[in-house]
Order: sequence, then structure tokens, then C-alpha cells
Amino acid sequence: MTPDGRYRLVLLAACLILFSYNLGGRDLWEPDEPRYAGIARGIVESGDWLNLADNGRPYTHKPPLFFWILAASAHLASGVTALSSRIPNSLLAILSALLLYRLGRDLFTPRAGLFGALVLATSQRFFLEARWVHMDILLTLLTLVALDSAYRALERREPWRWAVAYLAMGLGCLAKGPVALAVPAAAWLTFLASTRELSRVKESRWWLGIPAALLPTLAWLWAFSRSAGFDPLAVVSTQVFQRFQEGVHHPRPFYYYLYSLPLEFLPWTPFLAGALVTTFPGPDSTRRRPVLFLYGWVLGGLALFSLAAEKRPSYLLPLFPPLALLVGLFLEEYLVRWDARPLRKWMDIPLLLYSAVCLAGALWIPFAARAYPGLGGRLLVLDIFYLAACAGALTALRQGRRGAGLALLLGGIWAGYLGIAGSLLPWLNDYKSARPFCERIVSRIGSAPLGIYGDYRPAYAFYTRRRLEVIRRPEDLEKFLRAAPEACCLVQTEDLDDLRARLPLRILDRAAVGHRTYRLVSLAETGPGPPGPP
Repeated sequence: MTPDGRYRLVLLAACLILFSYNLGGRDLWEPDEPRYAGIARGIVESGDWLNLADNGRPYTHKPPLFFWILAASAHLASGVTALSSRIPNSLLAILSALLLYRLGRDLFTPRAGLFGALVLATSQRFFLEARWVHMDILLTLLTLVALDSAYRALERREPWRWAVAYLAMGLGCLAKGPVALAVPAAAWLTFLASTRELSRVKESRWWLGIPAALLPTLAWLWAFSRSAGFDPLAVVSTQVFQRFQEGVHHPRPFYYYLYSLPLEFLPWTPFLAGALVTTFPGPDSTRRRPVLFLYGWVLGGLALFSLAAEKRPSYLLPLFPPLALLVGLFLEEYLVRWDARPLRKWMDIPLLLYSAVCLAGALWIPFAARAYPGLGGRLLVLDIFYLAACAGALTALRQGRRGAGLALLLGGIWAGYLGIAGSLLPWLNDYKSARPFCERIVSRIGSAPLGIYGDYRPAYAFYTRRRLEVIRRPEDLEKFLRAAPEACCLVQTEDLDDLRARLPLRILDRAAVGHRTYRLVSLAETGPGPPGPP
């Protein structure tokens, strides 16, 4: 087997285990996982692939491609479950790693591609999103396809690759809107500006490609609006322009990503200093153009995301492939350079830093986790394991066994993530999952109407398998409960005293899910069965 074949086999096996182990070992968590799974279940049960609905109302926040993928996965799995909803992202993450390996191999060397793909797979935000029901992994893969194709079209002068790039951008628009066009465009323009080749923009024939990429999403939105009876221009105004200019759900200052990106790219953030020293493109560098391409991708995308008012950590994911490849170049340079002493500190400092953090954690965790039974032991085992991995890698590197040191570093991070997936996330499930409470609710009230006072929480709709009546005012709550004698409502603890001063409410059950505690209530003179726990 050739080195290329061995590298691909190693990468495939590592990613397959990393992104599939215990994938269904936890329930769907608030807010987005049960919302997206519920929309997909609506498609499966109704057979209507055009109209997206969340809790019985048209869902216009996102285009349909990701929900179509979830629905197709549910068809193959005979129902919408936590596992069926996470399998697509797991597969998309594996494809992203394989494609990044190919890009690194073609631009640099197979070993640099392997290191870059492993860094991508083991960055904490990518690992989490690959096991989450979010659409950012899909956008990351399509952005990677678009920019890979565009770069090859420019460098190899193969115009047909522009069609692949615009196809990927079009699918990205159908998954998450115009950001799928904006990120590749920002990265591409930054790269061309850095090489003083902005005049080559015309080679992309953007005046044809951009409208073609937008057309499927606009056609779906027009058909959906005609069927559901809403104004498509209002949707575009809110979900595109207002999100960019003002922020709808997560407005953040322009500098938010300057501290968010280093946190999300852990544990590889400290190694970016070595990557910068190793890869910063000099005027005579033989790999100047491909490295400028990676820098343009990062800087152009980061500038675009920083200008947008709406910010979330997961939005940064399309910038992880070039960052990972830059770190992969540094790791390869450290491994193969004849005299690696000038680079030693850029490896030693991060490992010493992590060793110190793990050592402090071993002393701090037993005291900090006393209030959470079972958590302290899990964290302590994980902490000691990472301490051993860092110490082992540092010792091997100091002894000149650079290959063994890098293997211990990469393998230790990889195995630690398996520990998180197999132990820590299942423990958190008891704290974050609404499923047990919902099962008690269904067993108590059967098919009776169910409301929720205050904000809508998708997990309760998903796990009770019904539409929730969202109630905002006390008088509306009284009207809802009196309309059907068996009707019940979910009320947060902080709202309960005020409501009981106005209405004769009876508490039937309660549960804490995440940081919210809900009570199931009915009117005292009606309601199903005897009261539950106070």
C-alpha cells in the first residue's frame, strides 16, 4: 500500500471511531437539537418536503437542505431519533477531514495533509459539532469544497471547476443562506488581493455563478411563502439583513471572535504561534501561494464574521480547515526538519502549559465538583489521562523521538475525546435532557392539551409529540386551562408565585432541565389525577 493509501486509511479509521462512538448515548438537548429533529419529523410524518414547520408554525429561520438530510436519515433509520439525527453530521465530518487531507496533500505533502486533517478532527468545536444536530458541519464541508475547487480552477486554469464551486455554494445557500456565498467570496478576494491578482476575479464569471447559486434557495422560499402565506421579502429582511446589521438572537461586539476563536480551536490554539513562525510566507518561499490561500481564507472569513452583528461560536467552523492545515504544516516541519531546535520551544511551551493546567485541575476538581455527584471522578480521570499524555509527549520530544512525541500528542487528544463521548456527555444527559420529564408528563396527561408559559422550548414539543400552546399572559393561561378541563401547562418556578396569586393552580409534577426548573400545573378544581410532588 502506498503512503497515501495508508494515511487515508488511518484518517478514516480515526474519524470513524471518533465521530461514531456512543453517538446515540445522549438525548437531544435544548434548544436546537430537538427543534431541528422536530422539523425533520414533521417532514417524515406529513410527507411535505416543501413546508417546514416548528410547533405547528411555518419555520422560516433556515433553508431546508439540512432538514431534508435529517428526514432522509430518519427514513433509512425508521424514525427520527437522537442517533438518526446525528448520523448525517458524523458522516459529513468524516468527509470534511478526508477532503482536507486531499487538499493538504495536493498543496503540500501527504503527511501535512494527514496532520492537518487530524488537527481539524480533534479541535474541540469541530468534535462537538460533528456529534451535534447543527448545520455548521454541512456548511463547513461545502465551504471547503467551494474554496478547494476555486483554487484549483485558478491555479490549474480549469474553468469547469468553477461550476463545482458554485454548486457547493448553492447547496450551502440551501442549507444556511447567503453566508455560504459570503465566506468563500471574502476568502477568495483576500487571497487575490494578497497576490495582487484582483483582476483575475473575472475568471470566476461571478455574474453568472452567484445568481445560479442563489436561485434554488430563492425558488424554495417563493414556493414556501405562496403555500404558507407569509411575505418572503420580510423573511429575507429579518434573516439576512437584520441578522447581519443588528443581530436577532445573538448580537455580539465586533471583537467577540478575537477571544472566541482561540477558545473554540482548543487544544491546538497554543500551537498556532509555531504555525505562524513556520508558515508565514516570505517573498521567496516555494509554497508562498498555497500558504497565502490559507491565510486569505482565515483572515477574509474572520473579517466577514466580525462585521456581522449576529455571532455564535459555531459560526466560526468554516475557518477551521485552513487553521488546522497551518498547524499540520508546523507539525510536519517539526517532524522532518534536520535541525528542529529552532522550533522546539513552540512545541515545548504548549505542552508545559497544558501539563501545568492538568496538574492544577487534579488539585482543584475534587473540591469544585463536590456539589455534582459523579462528575468529579469522571473529570479527574480525564484530567490525569491528559496530564500523562502531555508529559509523555514532552518527554519523548526532549529525548529526540519526535515521531513518538507527536503520536502521543495526537493519540492522547483523540483518546481523551472518546472518554468525553463515553463518560462525560452521558453524565451531562441526566442534567440537560427533557425526555424523562416529558415521559412522565405523557403518562400523566395522555393526549390532553399542553401549554408552556413564557418562551417556547422545543424539547417539550419533541418528546411529548404534540404542539405546545405558547402562553405569554396570565389571562391567556386561565383561558387555556378553562377551555379544556384536562389541560395542563408548564410554568417556570420563577413565574409560579405570581401566577398562583391570580389563579388557583395545582402542581402535578416538576423537574429541572438544564438551568430551568419547570412545574406541570393545572387548575385546582380540574386537571388529571392527584397532585404530584410539591
